[in-house]
Amino acid sequence: MKIEEVMQKNVITITTDESVTVAAAKMKKHDVRHLPVVDVDGIEGVLSNRDVRGAESGSVSDYMTRNVHTCLPGDFVEDAAHQMLENKIHCLPVVDPYENVIGILTDTDLLRTLVRLTGSDRPSSRVEVEVDDKSGKLAEVTTIAKEHAQNIRSIFVIPAEDGRMRIVMRLQTMNPGRFAQALKENGCELIWPEEPEMTL
Repeated sequence: MKIEEVMQKNVITITTDESVTVAAAKMKKHDVRHLPVVDVDGIEGVLSNRDVRGAESGSVSDYMTRNVHTCLPGDFVEDAAHQMLENKIHCLPVVDPYENVIGILTDTDLLRTLVRLTGSDRPSSRVEVEVDDKSGKLAEVTTIAKEHAQNIRSIFVIPAEDGRMRIVMRLQTMNPGRFAQALKENGCELIWPEEPEMTL
């Protein structure tokens, strides 16, 4: 998934010479926490609600963060998330090749995307197993799903300890018990649902 699919396109910006009180008013009016700071040459910085908290005078240039990290609309969402995590920042202005701001990506946008990717925004159930991290193991799990007429809405593979991997699935069914039991019988370590609570 690319950033252009999840970014906010109607981005609210501000200039360096505007006052922090105007900036605070813009944030409140548009219910945003970050304002890209722009001029004729493109992106100059970012101003956050924390930057202006308690400020009663001065211009945006006095409070903004300079040398900001940015991203391109064609970048992948996971790369942007890694960049934000590594740099401990809460947003990335999205720019074109000329450094013009065309959008913004925030941590809230990333959380919303995670919900979409996992399918947890729709009625579904969760099945989680651990298997050996070997070629063909994922195919075995999905084959068992097919045999039990299970529609997988999302699937993630996460490295686990001791040469194993964890497979996390969201299924269309609300009763995954028989499928979960079949996975266990085929050698998968069942993580969820927990066996005592499993409905068959």
